[in-house]
Amino acid sequence: MFWGVLDEVLLDLALQCIPAAHLHACFTRLLRDLKANRVGMPDLIQFYPQEQRYRMIEVKGPGDRLQDNQKRWLAFAAEQGIPVEVCYVSWDVA
Repeated sequence: MFWGVLDEVLLDLALQCIPAAHLHACFTRLLRDLKANRVGMPDLIQFYPQEQRYRMIEVKGPGDRLQDNQKRWLAFAAEQGIPVEVCYVSWDVA
């Protein structure tokens, strides 16, 4: 987390788009075992403010694979109904 970029505008946007139940589920999981759960969360969050929704995105580059802690977070998100996707990127060698 880059706390320096979390300003009031971004925080308001997050609270507008992320349901309280999703925040509660994520923070509860983190606080149950911070050491085990602090890594593996998806890399990005994309907000859709007009639709008051969001999605989390795990980005994987060429040769990269999902780590066990990332798989656990993805499974948790699916169980909680948290929108999450894995985005596999590749280099365009034109």
